[in-house]
Amino acid sequence: MKNFERTLVLIKPDGVERGLIGEVIRRFERVGLKLVAIKMLKPGREQVDRHYALTEEWMKGVFNKAKTKYDERGEKFPYTDHVSYGTHIKDGLVEFLCSAPIVAMVWEGEQSVALVRKLAGTTEPAGAAPGTIRGDLSLDSYTLSNGQERPIRNIVHASGAVAEADHEIAVWFTESEIVSYAHVNDPVLYDAKRFK
Repeated sequence: MKNFERTLVLIKPDGVERGLIGEVIRRFERVGLKLVAIKMLKPGREQVDRHYALTEEWMKGVFNKAKTKYDERGEKFPYTDHVSYGTHIKDGLVEFLCSAPIVAMVWEGEQSVALVRKLAGTTEPAGAAPGTIRGDLSLDSYTLSNGQERPIRNIVHASGAVAEADHEIAVWFTESEIVSYAHVNDPVLYDAKRFK
């Protein structure tokens, strides 16, 4: 069996406190992803700060995403540049993740990074498609979260790219905490000769 992509998922404090841990896990298992690491913890600021790398690309991405949503609604976006908005968002995310327990998980499977992102849905729950975790389990919006000066409550964090997943997994797990095992779904999903 080949080595498959791994990706990180964090069930954020809103997902944990709303009792959605099992529902989130069920959605990833149902599609055939393999859970290879899991832990519940109340993270410290240093660990969360390492998780959220404040890069130029990330700051531009969150700024453009939020600004576009405001523009679509004909509302004035309250920030003028990506650095101030990105810094504000990161500070809020760090505080939010440190505020209560979270569940950190590593999922493995074919194109797991893209698949998990698809299952999670877009970052803003109000615009996420029905059938996704965020679209089904949250109603938060950028307008509401920015108006309340808090991070968006969107149940989960999911790595956005393979390199990002590798970085994030190393923040939350040691290699010895990630388990390799045969799963009953492996032959059905990945064995080319299974149904010949």
